Amino acid sequence: MERKVSEEHMKCVLAEWKTSPRVAKFDEQLLGVLELYERFPLDVVVTGGIPEANTKLAHAACGLPDEKDWLPDQSEENEEDEEDSDEDSEEEDEEEDDDDESDETDEDEDQVDAGRAAGHRQGKVSWRTEHGLPMVYHPTIPNIRIWVLNEQPAAPSSSSPNPIGFMYDFLVVLTSELHQEDHLGLVMQLRERDQPLYLVRADREMDLLKEELKGPCKTCAWERMKERNLEIQRRGKEREMHGNNQDQDPHNMVEITDIGEVLMSVLPEMRKRAFCQFMADASKELKVPKLLRNNAKSAIIPAMSIGKVAQADLERVSDFLQAKDLASHPSRLLSILNVMETFRLDVGVLGPTGCGSSSLVNTFLGLKPGDNGAAPTGVTETTLGPVAYLYPQLPDVTLWDLPGVGRVAGLHSAASSVGPGGGEEEDGGWSLASVLHPSCDVYILLSPLRISMDCVRLLRNISASGKHCYLVLSKADLIEEVRVEEVKRWCEEVLSQLGYQRTVYAVSALQPEGVDFSMLTEELRLSISCHKRKAFAQHAAKLLEQEVWDKRPELCKTM
Repeated sequence: MERKVSEEHMKCVLAEWKTSPRVAKFDEQLLGVLELYERFPLDVVVTGGIPEANTKLAHAACGLPDEKDWLPDQSEENEEDEEDSDEDSEEEDEEEDDDDESDETDEDEDQVDAGRAAGHRQGKVSWRTEHGLPMVYHPTIPNIRIWVLNEQPAAPSSSSPNPIGFMYDFLVVLTSELHQEDHLGLVMQLRERDQPLYLVRADREMDLLKEELKGPCKTCAWERMKERNLEIQRRGKEREMHGNNQDQDPHNMVEITDIGEVLMSVLPEMRKRAFCQFMADASKELKVPKLLRNNAKSAIIPAMSIGKVAQADLERVSDFLQAKDLASHPSRLLSILNVMETFRLDVGVLGPTGCGSSSLVNTFLGLKPGDNGAAPTGVTETTLGPVAYLYPQLPDVTLWDLPGVGRVAGLHSAASSVGPGGGEEEDGGWSLASVLHPSCDVYILLSPLRISMDCVRLLRNISASGKHCYLVLSKADLIEEVRVEEVKRWCEEVLSQLGYQRTVYAVSALQPEGVDFSMLTEELRLSISCHKRKAFAQHAAKLLEQEVWDKRPELCKTM
């Protein structure tokens, strides 16, 4: 089996799944889980200080400690614009039919995506208010939401007045040496729940959230505060006597200037772990009939209340609950997510001989013919076998320059293997097995100037294998500029009549800045994660089928 993942991660997957029973339609169920994971957010709560100090801590957690990177004014303007647009949309919705509800759902999802994208704009952050709490998306790590809770930190509990108060995955508390012992109980509770906690050293004691005077008897509250201040002074003297030894601290504290770097290294792993645990909890909960569920201990209800998952996601989760070993075992799902990080996506570039596939590969690589590492080009057949090139613009993506269809150099081997008694199907004078590479997950199919029957045959077979194919008209510089759109439209109409709805791109390797090359590369970039999820689900199912389930001895032979 071809190596598309690292050896170390593959061993971890096989070790976790060696006792798993065979799972029907594993690739489809895994694809559904991966699509849910793509949208699953990790919720980080910063708290412990006054509002200004918490806001500063939140920006430091984003890796943006400088005030010049803050955008509070712009976010307030955006909120006012959103409120105005919401009022307008409500008036319009009253006049529309009920059939438009699905469109409203799509708009809501677009707003969420826009909010996530806003957090990644030019390394800045843009605040928004949700569920009565300030929230910002991490500017560099996708799907990380940072909330500001201007209350005393507490362990997750269903009695919390704020939904985020009992649904956070990660807690960052502003404190000091004199006050960190106050959080010992919180540390122990979160440790039992296997939830992380970071204590961050405040610049000043006055930045910490103080106890408020509550209750009808103010005298009692003042007495409590007085006792508290005396206790703080006593602790301070003890620390001075012991030399303020940091090894005696109940929990090591992080400097506020370092918290951004610390979180950068742990948040991606924490998101995977939080997702795996949520899947286990949700799967267990969904197996219980609705009338018998304990809503006070529900993992699904609070997750939906803060937009962690949608109703459609939960319905899809219930569809693949039969894969108990996928959803109910966090360690097994975690091994799958870990191995996906090193998965290599292979993109094949092919077409008729002389179509310019090698030149297009060089254009993707940003190289010119003759450059070091460039694919060889020429007026004769130069690509005699599959050649792999690392795509620098996209990590873990390999471009394959495949031999041209109908090449003269392949006639001898084709004639010897195809023919009377050859046993291999021949299609239009060339063998499909000789042009399609088994390692490729996505294809870029070239056809010079316009669509040909060879191109249609290849498209039919690539589509039958469940792999995506981009259709490209190469050598577009030979088409009159005013007729490029006419040729593209004609090709799309022909494909539509054959049952294929495809966008046709016209490119020129000699003039990449013109026509559709930038559009093709952008579409490929935006779709890479989708292609990788689908290809990885198929690869993981094939891996477990060959390395685990097929190698397991039958029960009757072990008795």
